[in-house]
Amino acid sequence: MPSWIAQTQTERARAETELPTIAGTAPRRMSQVEITALVTALGDITTVLRYADPADKAEVYRQLGLRLNYQPEMQTVRAEVDLSAHRGAIVCVRGGT
Repeated sequence: MPSWIAQTQTERARAETELPTIAGTAPRRMSQVEITALVTALGDITTVLRYADPADKAEVYRQLGLRLNYQPEMQTVRAEVDLSAHRGAIVCVRGGT
């Protein structure tokens, strides 16, 4: 396993442990501290993915349930994610999503 994947998994695990477990309870809003901790822990992922091997990127996207569709006529990429595929604590963020 490439070191960047291990690093990303470690950061994700740390972020998950910093957030309180709320499984089995009604969804609640995250605090500012929780949001900041999550964003800080995940902040380097874009940099790591930018320089990752394309096959590794594809695997990360697959595991996230992220689909990217390039539309050459418009030179755009449409991103879709199936949130129902993810398991774990359900949290709500401030504002609309």
